[in-house]
Amino acid sequence: MISKIEVEAAACIGCGTCWVACPQAFKEEDIGDDLKALPTGDLGDQLMMRSAAEGCPTLAITLLDEAGKMIYPTEEARATLSAANNW
Repeated sequence: MISKIEVEAAACIGCGTCWVACPQAFKEEDIGDDLKALPTGDLGDQLMMRSAAEGCPTLAITLLDEAGKMIYPTEEARATLSAANNW
């Protein structure tokens, strides 16, 4: 069960997928000329939060369980992104 959301600002490209998919858990933040995603501090529907994280093209969103264990991104998702970036 997802109990915490983290967003790596340096990796976020501000595409908006997360705050559109799950506005309860994500918001947009205007930082100078860039939009970045930030957690709202609230948790949304589990499926919607997972969909938002999986839809992030840079894997900037980390989902953690109650024990602090990473639920997403998985090693498979990281490997897929790495392979796509190294073509």
